[in-house]
Amino acid sequence: MPWSEVKPHLLVDRASQGRLDYDAGVGRLGSILLLGLVACASSVPRTVPRVVDGRIEDSPAVSPYAYEWFIQGELQAAKGLHDEAAIAFENAAAAPAGDVLLITRLAEEYEMSGAARRADRALSLARRAYPDSARVALAEGRILRNRGEVDAALAAFALAANRAPRWADPVVATAETLAARDLVERAVVVLADYLEGAPPELGESARAALSALAHHTGNAETLHLALAFHPGIMPPTQAFEAAALALAAEQPALAARLLDDSLVTADNVALWLRALGESGQRARAVSYLTSAEAARAASADDRATLLLDLHEDDRVLRLLAAAEHSAQVQYARGSAFLGRGDYLQAASTLAEVPLGAAPFEPSRIALADCSLSQDRAGAAAEALSAAPHASLRVRKKLAEIYVDEGELGAGLRLFDPRRSTERAALASIFERAGRYEEAAAYYAAVKISPSSEPRIRARAAAEQLASRGLWSSAIVVLERWVTAAPDDLFSRVRLVELLQADGRMEEASGRGRKVLEVVVDPLLREHLAGLLRSPQAAGR
Repeated sequence: MPWSEVKPHLLVDRASQGRLDYDAGVGRLGSILLLGLVACASSVPRTVPRVVDGRIEDSPAVSPYAYEWFIQGELQAAKGLHDEAAIAFENAAAAPAGDVLLITRLAEEYEMSGAARRADRALSLARRAYPDSARVALAEGRILRNRGEVDAALAAFALAANRAPRWADPVVATAETLAARDLVERAVVVLADYLEGAPPELGESARAALSALAHHTGNAETLHLALAFHPGIMPPTQAFEAAALALAAEQPALAARLLDDSLVTADNVALWLRALGESGQRARAVSYLTSAEAARAASADDRATLLLDLHEDDRVLRLLAAAEHSAQVQYARGSAFLGRGDYLQAASTLAEVPLGAAPFEPSRIALADCSLSQDRAGAAAEALSAAPHASLRVRKKLAEIYVDEGELGAGLRLFDPRRSTERAALASIFERAGRYEEAAAYYAAVKISPSSEPRIRARAAAEQLASRGLWSSAIVVLERWVTAAPDDLFSRVRLVELLQADGRMEEASGRGRKVLEVVVDPLLREHLAGLLRSPQAAGR
């Protein structure tokens, strides 16, 4: 039958019928295949250039039959089907080629499928046939690592790297092994040293390994280092990606430092200002936004929006005093009036934002805040009724109104707890209603993402740790957050609870008394007072 008419899945089925069990002894079929490989290697086969792992190698010519089976083997291995992968590589080995890549992959898949004796035999024959091959040393290292012989595996990887200094795979294998033993800094050094001297076209896998290590550990500086080795990524993008990781890891000061010298794009500036705000460096952010440099880089309404986030209401009004009339300008001016407590002026200004304009939704929410500040809950709900209720922000504000009016059930019905973002909203609603246990449970069920609000990231991470009894780790996360956001009184009270649960009663009492001085919400104040009266009740 011609090769083009043979279906690969039929070959796998037939091969599986002919495979012998090596666990009861050395199988005849495998012996013939492996000995055939060695016999081919002992001769001088015709070679052709080919690209393997980004390198051009002079390797034995491979028949279409062997090539198709090799591809099948790699596909099965990628799916974790190592038995099937080994069968496919056996079939590839049936076509004489004397190929070191094939025999080492066969040895690795034997090992991964649990056939240790077959792996040892294949590896032994490979050593005899290719005594100076880096691929053989790499395969030996991977097999040893799989068996827990880490030091021997590292020695094998070092031998492979010595035999092929420009090849990334032994370096990546070394770094992965070190990282698995929590020797992350050594792994980073190994990868960085290789990338310093490797041609860019050969370092892709090492760059990917270094980036993956950075994301796994949440180390923004390591990511910045990995991106610096990438020839296709410009420095401003490198800084942005690294700073975004730093913010996700609750390191806003580091994020700001990474972006200090890369303020050349609007995205970089916006992220830098956010990092400054979260790290308590508001003065630097305000100084930049009111500078001539910022005036050249951004419009007045864009700068006003950023100043609003920093609660610089008077500066916003001065900045927009001579600005052209627009929906964005009216929203910014109205929000500034609201921040100053000028509710009538704020309401009249916000009401001018037309339906369909981009800031219409936030203007409705701000208008509702104006009404609530004057104890007009009905007017606030009416203002929100004009906004699209598909918006999570609108529903959250409406739910807050329901809760304050004693209608918790009506507020809860506005959300779908199957969605992670809405579980976070439900958690905040339960907090507002004084249902703190339910709030903690919903925070623990939130799926954290880089786009999550900093407060949500911190609370969700802390509650997930606390739900597993990891009180100390949860405390570290929440302490970092309340240091950056002391106005988050719910989080500060929750920190008191966690300290008590961890048995740190004196520290909990000291923090609790400080928070009690500034808590105004009657439900939260009553809850905190109860904790301070009976610290043993916490954490039950």
